Order: sequence, then structure tokens, then C-alpha cells
Amino acid sequence: MSADERTLIGWHSISVWTPADWVLAAVGGDDRSGYLRIDDQLMPRLQVKWSPGPIDLQRKREEYAKRLSGGGPVSLGGRVLRMVPVLGKSRRPAQLEVDTEARVLSQRAKPKKDLLGFAWRGRYCGMGVLWNCEVCERAVIAQVSWLPQERLHETAREVLASLEDHGTEGWRWWGLDGLSFLAPESYLMERHKRLSRHLEMRLAAKKGGSWLSVARWGMVSLVLEGRTVAEWFADHLSGRRDITWQSEEMPVKGHEGIAAWGAERGLSGGVRRALGRAVRRGGSAWTACAWHCPEANRLYLVESVEPESGEVLKAVVDSIICHEEP
Repeated sequence: MSADERTLIGWHSISVWTPADWVLAAVGGDDRSGYLRIDDQLMPRLQVKWSPGPIDLQRKREEYAKRLSGGGPVSLGGRVLRMVPVLGKSRRPAQLEVDTEARVLSQRAKPKKDLLGFAWRGRYCGMGVLWNCEVCERAVIAQVSWLPQERLHETAREVLASLEDHGTEGWRWWGLDGLSFLAPESYLMERHKRLSRHLEMRLAAKKGGSWLSVARWGMVSLVLEGRTVAEWFADHLSGRRDITWQSEEMPVKGHEGIAAWGAERGLSGGVRRALGRAVRRGGSAWTACAWHCPEANRLYLVESVEPESGEVLKAVVDSIICHEEP
């Protein structure tokens, strides 16, 4: 997959590069254990299940192979994938040939993981991996499925090779519907909004009250309604009672934008005084950036509350690619 043919999907502890037309279709669980499914218009393509490790990989693979050879297909979420044709004309389950010795990925591709692979073929085909990770101590099972005429073997290997279950140097990727960004690994999903023209993800630190919000709007002319980004930003925050803020218009990522800083309201006296000292030093408890990318016809807003002055905000904004350079 070339850069313009793929997209990054990141959710909880999992991140993966997939073909651009694959989308996150189902999620469950949390950072500790959970399940996600990624589909295209035809069928479910990638399923990933993660849990605390280690698990008995040999036993888990044998159990899964038995379920597959029984006529599957088997969902890692515990449900049959009804979108995949598996029943013959006789209404008996179509038998599958399961290879539990398949070499899906080399150990070199995943050096910090105890790794096994499996593959199958029949009325539909697929391959998958199981591993115990030495770094984050998670156990992961993942599989990619396709129809025989598609011959997606190499794509499946690329997808599975790109799959990660933890971040790097304290940061990890989040990604949904073409919007991807880095966030501190200690930040967990608090809530998200996913609409046709508006996407928003809010993450919060496990401790300390820090949080991060990344939002994107499409069809920007309908959002701005003739206003500048600064005018829209002021209107957008006009109903907020949780922060006090000031702003300055400036280019962001080479586009028309605005930067803002301030503090949260409703804090205890000691915390308020500490924040006041931070602001006087040039730092801020609350920071934000908004910009309009005309190339992508997108409007972005990133907000952060953190102990230090804008370090998380800057790293997040820097990691966002709002449009690809020609």
C-alpha cells in the first residue's frame, strides 16, 4: 500500500495501517481488553481482540482452528460474520482448510512478541496472528478476511505487520475516518462523536485531570458561514463557562488559524493560584489551536488542559496531517 492508498486507524491500545476504504465499524471494551472490527463496503476485513497477557498461544490457536474448520467464519467478538457467504446450496456449513503452521509474519517483523500465525481457505480466505507482547504485556489475536478471487495475501500481511498494541516513547496513535494524531500513552478515551461532517475525540489522563480534545469539521463553508476562523472560534467558545481565555490570530500548519490560552474555572483556591503563577510565567493550564485547511476542506480544533504550557497541544497539532503535499 502506498501512502495515498492507506489510512491509520487507532483505538485504545491498538493502531494499524489499512487500505483507505476500510473503516472502523465496531468497537468494544477499553484500553485493558477489547475488540474492534474494520470493514469495507463488501465485508468485515480486520478483527482484533486484545486482553491482559500472557495467554497459551498454542492452545488458543488450536481452539480457534477447530471453530474455523467447523464451518465458521468465526468472529473474534464471539459472533458469526453474517456478511461473509459460508453456506453451500445444501445449507450445510462450507468446510474450510485451516493451516495452523502458516508463516504469516516473521519474528523479525515483531521482535518483542511471542508470535504464532494461522491461515484458512474455502468459500472465503484469511490469515491471522496471535502474540504475547513483552513490552505492554498484552495478548492480541488479529485476523484479515477476503474472498478467494480477491487474493489479498500481501495486503493482509502488510496490515498485520503494521498492527501495534502500544505506543513509542510514551506516545501512541489514535485515528478514525482519516483523522489521526499522537497523544500521551497515559491518555484514555473519555468520549467521542462521529457524525457525517463532524468528528471529535476527547481523551483524559488516568490521573491528574489533564485532557485533550481533537475535532474536525467537513464542508467548512457551512460551518464558517462567511466568518473568519477567529470569528468562528469566538462564537464556538461563547457558551463555554468552564474556561477563561484570550487568543491571537496566527498561521497554524501554514493555514489561517488562531491560538488561545487560559485556565479552567471552578478550581480550588490553591489550584487557581498555581495556575495563575503558570500564566504569569508564560505557561497556561488550557491551550487551544484552530485552523482551516482549504486543500482538504476541513476545519480543525485541538484543545488541551495540562500541567505544562502547551507541550501536549503542540505535539498533537504537529502530528496531524491535514492534507497531503503534492
